[in-house]
Amino acid sequence: MGTPTPGPMGGRGTGSPGRPGRRSAAGGARSGGQPLIALGIVLALITGVIVLYLTSTSGPVAALQSTQVVVAARTLPTGTVLSADAAANMTAIADDFVVETMPVSNVPPNAYHFVSLQQLQHDLDKQIVLRDILAGDVLRSNDPRLMPLGSGPARSLANIHPDELPPGSVLFALHTSNNQGMQVGAQEGDHVDVLATLCVPAPKNPGGCQLAQTTLQDLLIYATPDSSTLLVVVSHQDALALKMLVENGKIDLVIRKPGDTTATATQAVDIQWIITHFGYTQP
Repeated sequence: MGTPTPGPMGGRGTGSPGRPGRRSAAGGARSGGQPLIALGIVLALITGVIVLYLTSTSGPVAALQSTQVVVAARTLPTGTVLSADAAANMTAIADDFVVETMPVSNVPPNAYHFVSLQQLQHDLDKQIVLRDILAGDVLRSNDPRLMPLGSGPARSLANIHPDELPPGSVLFALHTSNNQGMQVGAQEGDHVDVLATLCVPAPKNPGGCQLAQTTLQDLLIYATPDSSTLLVVVSHQDALALKMLVENGKIDLVIRKPGDTTATATQAVDIQWIITHFGYTQP
């Protein structure tokens, strides 16, 4: 038998002695992939740590996205008197309101933010409900639906929109049932001008005594207590003028566009003005 010839990698060219060399090469390839696997595991662990960190640190941020507000536990009708200790003829604040956690984005402007029951009772004690507070309504800071007991009658019309009654103003009632000119469908919050037709005698007046003119302007319809009554906000002097117009002339109301507060100067109109302005001629 001849001497075996050496193979190219230093092993044997033939026979079993060369096989271990080939197995060793294959094994080397598998061991070369192990660092990549290890690297992937390390990256996954790092990613997990980062996610865990971000999750744990976002807790306080998420908490800032909600707040505690106070809402009515039941409907509180006009005239209800709130009390910290449920005194006679009063209701207990602790029973009338509950605390709810609400997303900040859903919280109404000027909402009352809950601090403690003691603080809530201090703030609401001996307050009277001016307008119904419905179940689920959010309490406001300096809520206009409440006022201190004894500062005025709970059911007074003046309590509906107290901010719309500046000092020196009064509410004047216009009764529309007997005046079609005032039946314009005006609603609470509308602004109107008063047109009045009066008999104004004048010598040598070919147009007769009837004159129509714009009088009081931009009057707020404060409330509509019933279908035939409009309450308007006027000064004491304007109340006298409106009384004279109602009793001695024919009144018509015109509704202004929302936001239009322009004071308009107009020329009084009589029959002769109509004839001249529109070109009436004898046929």
